[in-house]
Amino acid sequence: MHALTETSRRGAIRVKLMATLFVAQVCGSTGHSIGLAVGAIMAASITGTNTWSGVPVAVGALGTALASWPLARLMDRSGRRPGLALGYGLAVAGAVLGLLGVAVRSFPLMLVGMAFFGIASTSNLLARYAAADVSPPAERGRAMGLIVWGSTVGSIIGPNLMAPALALGVWLAVPATASAFLVSVAAYGVAALLTVLFLRPDPLALAREAQAVADAGRAPEAARTLGAILGDVRVQIALATLSISQFVMISTTSTSPLYLHDQGHSVGTIGVAVSLHLAGMYVASPLSGWLADRLGRLPVIALGAGLLIVAVALAGLAPGDAGATIIVGLFLNGVGWNLAFVSGSALLTDALSPVERASVQGFADLLMGLMGAIGSAAGGMILGLWGFAILNAVGAALVLGPLAITLLRRPTAPLLEG
Repeated sequence: MHALTETSRRGAIRVKLMATLFVAQVCGSTGHSIGLAVGAIMAASITGTNTWSGVPVAVGALGTALASWPLARLMDRSGRRPGLALGYGLAVAGAVLGLLGVAVRSFPLMLVGMAFFGIASTSNLLARYAAADVSPPAERGRAMGLIVWGSTVGSIIGPNLMAPALALGVWLAVPATASAFLVSVAAYGVAALLTVLFLRPDPLALAREAQAVADAGRAPEAARTLGAILGDVRVQIALATLSISQFVMISTTSTSPLYLHDQGHSVGTIGVAVSLHLAGMYVASPLSGWLADRLGRLPVIALGAGLLIVAVALAGLAPGDAGATIIVGLFLNGVGWNLAFVSGSALLTDALSPVERASVQGFADLLMGLMGAIGSAAGGMILGLWGFAILNAVGAALVLGPLAITLLRRPTAPLLEG
């Protein structure tokens, strides 16, 4: 009876923590999506030209990447809750600075705000690892997929709050172009508050306690050195999967709206292409998690890599006027990335003990973010120099890397145990 009661209590705690992480994820992605939707507009409003319209989003992405390591180090010392809450709190400050930058027409101030604004995505990304902390190995993929799927909900909610934001902006005498940031301030604030109040007990503390119970009677296992961790074949596969899939996805899709525009497609067609790509990136998350748990991490990584190759081949080989074919390729690009992202994240978690997880996971997200930023810049250069077909061919060639590593360096069965 006592064991049954203890199991029920743990189950209730896990449900509460997962619900908190999910709702905070929705709020964080709501704030982020509405800001991204008007970032270019705000930049053009301040500078008077479209030349710098892409800079705010790029600065936000850089903020996301650079915050990964410090926040993960904080989590390693103090737990998931302080790190996630601090990320959302800094994003609140960023949204306020961005709003002020637009209000006083200061582009540098707006960019500083966007750098902090992007840290909300850091918390959203690291939240998937908190979900893994409170889940048994056989359910980690589904738990991560559920949290990532929360970004889908927020991405849908955010842009639909533009009208209420404008109305509130009028009441508060905030410039119309800056009103969207009001929603971001509120959404990030709610995410931070929920995390502080309800993410208790701390997920990482629970994972470490569970490990201590499992190790009872044995000498506690010390954290490995970074060199030893990077020597683990599972870590190598996970890092290759996360970084290369991010590079390929960003480089081939960030340039696709420009390519479609140059091929004479309408704004409506371009909008559908972007929307379906984003849908592919996030809607498939629960399926990706379920497959990673049911089939194993490595088969799903291979499936994601294979689907990415199919996607870039389809988009790259299609004639420029074949808009529908290119859109299908972009959708599959998002799905392939999601399969690789969720299964790669689950494999990385499996490979690390609770005392190793936070810092190495932060390093993985830092690497992934930097590869995404490099991919965005490289994609534009390759498109300009050699065209869309060559860009996608380069993407297909790069994806062969994690696919080959997965197939050729497949760990033995004992190493796959979570």
